[in-house]
Amino acid sequence: MLGGLQSQLAQRPRLRLFLREFGLLAAAWGSLMVVVVWMALCQEWSDMRWLSRNMNYNRQKPGNWKLNHSGYKMLDDIVLDQIPLMTERWITDAVVNSAALIAVGGGMFMARGWQARAVYLRRIAWMMATLYFLRSITISVTTLPPSVNNCKPQVAHNTSDLVRIVPLMISGQLSGCTDKVFSGHTSILIITFLFWTRYARHWTFVAYSAVHTLAGIVCVLAVRLHYSVDVLLAIVLTYSVHQMYYLLLECAVRQRIVGLPRHFLHGSTMYSPGALASRRCASSEIDEIELAESEISPTQKRGSAEQKVQAVYTLGADFDDTKSTVDASFADTHFNCCHISADMLLTNRSPSTVLPTIVAWMDGLHLR
Repeated sequence: MLGGLQSQLAQRPRLRLFLREFGLLAAAWGSLMVVVVWMALCQEWSDMRWLSRNMNYNRQKPGNWKLNHSGYKMLDDIVLDQIPLMTERWITDAVVNSAALIAVGGGMFMARGWQARAVYLRRIAWMMATLYFLRSITISVTTLPPSVNNCKPQVAHNTSDLVRIVPLMISGQLSGCTDKVFSGHTSILIITFLFWTRYARHWTFVAYSAVHTLAGIVCVLAVRLHYSVDVLLAIVLTYSVHQMYYLLLECAVRQRIVGLPRHFLHGSTMYSPGALASRRCASSEIDEIELAESEISPTQKRGSAEQKVQAVYTLGADFDDTKSTVDASFADTHFNCCHISADMLLTNRSPSTVLPTIVAWMDGLHLR
């Protein structure tokens, strides 16, 4: 009976950890779903604005609309002029969806342990939610004309039409005419390629993903889903969001390892890297550090600060939860990148720590 009680007590932290990980995962994918619905509404609004400006449209009689005498003109695109038109849009949808499914399945297979899989899925959801939120803004503020002739927008005339159209737009069965800047299809392709480059265990996976991504981009342009500028902006923004996420996460990891306070006195030279390193590594503290390091066994050394940073990038890296002491050289070399002194940056204030803190919560860093 005592053994069973001890087993239940030992399982409680694991159950609590599982519930917290699942809660963050649900929050990530729930946020993505909300953003997707919001983006579909923005697409509908963009089509309505373009339709009211370029067509004689009677909202009281659904379907009673026709082009003005001036009509509309597609934008000149030197890239689309060189690519033959392809009418089979389903090919593009199949290429993009397969890239996403293979990337998710491959990442789940390569991740070691359920917690690493949860982190992988969470990162996908947060990055795509960020990209789709940016896309909802861009298609709302700037309306580009359709990239194909005879595009008939799906305009809702009442609330019931809106409820019917939005799910169809989300599933891809219907598409807008003016949701151009920037390409959501290209964002999916690029984010899957970037995830392969970061998590693949062999270069052949990266090579496959590069071919799949290039083929998908060509298909997006061939069926005239987007102008070439939409594809170019999608590549730049997706890469930027991906890199920014991991850079901010690395800032949070280094802050956690070095043990810096959250509230930082911006622009103060007394908190420069050299000053903080010297304070943390005073003569008395150095002796304690050396003594602590001499008592660490080879198994415990797996939980070193270096490997905990590496664990952010390699899913499922195995390391102990033992808090290892950071030596002076690590404090000097690996100082928190978010707290670089203003003197080195030639600015009056140091970078804010708000974004790293937010990304750390999104990634579930406090649970690892």
